Amino acid sequence: MPQCGVGRQPTSAHPPLRFPPYPMTPLAFPKPPSRKSEKRAARQVRRTQIALIRRKVGQRDRRCRVCGEGFGYGELTPEMHELTSRARLRGRPPEEIFNMTNCVMLHRRCHREVTERRVSLAPVDPAQGANGSLEVRRAEA
Repeated sequence: MPQCGVGRQPTSAHPPLRFPPYPMTPLAFPKPPSRKSEKRAARQVRRTQIALIRRKVGQRDRRCRVCGEGFGYGELTPEMHELTSRARLRGRPPEEIFNMTNCVMLHRRCHREVTERRVSLAPVDPAQGANGSLEVRRAEA
């Protein structure tokens, strides 16, 4: 006498289940990419553009565009500054915001002075932008 199910044949007449139980066919209208994946791709494009321009601006500007000293460590660390702020260019593609005519390299100390509006930067020739010379003005106290 067989023990509790050992050696018995299945009594069910149904075939074993497969997943999916039907063949997969491509959808006539495929599901669109998720908003999350679109944002991730846009962030990646932006990061890539910033890194590319930072490298090019670093090669062009070997010295701080405010004080003229070379770059180093600490307060002399190079930072990229946009002449036309990102807030003013909000909603535009990264290629318009981060480009060679809008970006300059400054020391960390000089960048802080510019962002705190103690020093203002303006291109002498607006057509050349940051590729040309800059006018540096100290704010009166």
